[in-house]
Amino acid sequence: MGNNNGHHEPLEGETVENTTSPDETQEQTTLSWQGLCEEKRYETVLRIVIHSIRNITRDTDLLTKVDPFVEIRANSIFLGATKPQINTTTAIVEEAFYIKTEADWRTIKLKFDLKDQDHMTNDDLLGHGYLDLGGYFDMGEEDSLIEQTIHLKWKGKEIGEVVMSVDVQKAIVIKAEE
Repeated sequence: MGNNNGHHEPLEGETVENTTSPDETQEQTTLSWQGLCEEKRYETVLRIVIHSIRNITRDTDLLTKVDPFVEIRANSIFLGATKPQINTTTAIVEEAFYIKTEADWRTIKLKFDLKDQDHMTNDDLLGHGYLDLGGYFDMGEEDSLIEQTIHLKWKGKEIGEVVMSVDVQKAIVIKAEE
């Protein structure tokens, strides 16, 4: 183990800083089985979890309770919908939706439309609520919101709640072999 001016060969899995230009630093991880350093590229993935629907007070059915489900949109783009819950005003949902975005994720505004599934006609809109991700994450919060309550309204009146979480993850992108 001679003196090599503070430098050593990286160990397997060790992260090293490799300055490629005065203004740019890239993270690299060694792969000892090839003896190479490969650059890692990351993309942001958001996981939105709908945990529950609670305290629905608006009723659109005549003989039964509502069959509620939530449609989710991000910046007006439809992401998906939860499964309808049958004949209830409060339900545990636990369904996840994922977004990979090219835009800054702090610019995303989520919209939650609470609907009542109807079998004979179009589904009825019960109410809606919003969450501006930039409004929370720009305030120095961590990269997750745990069990956030979204108050849903219909014509200015609160009609229920959706409990949800948002988690921001950095995913490693693996390139296809050429």
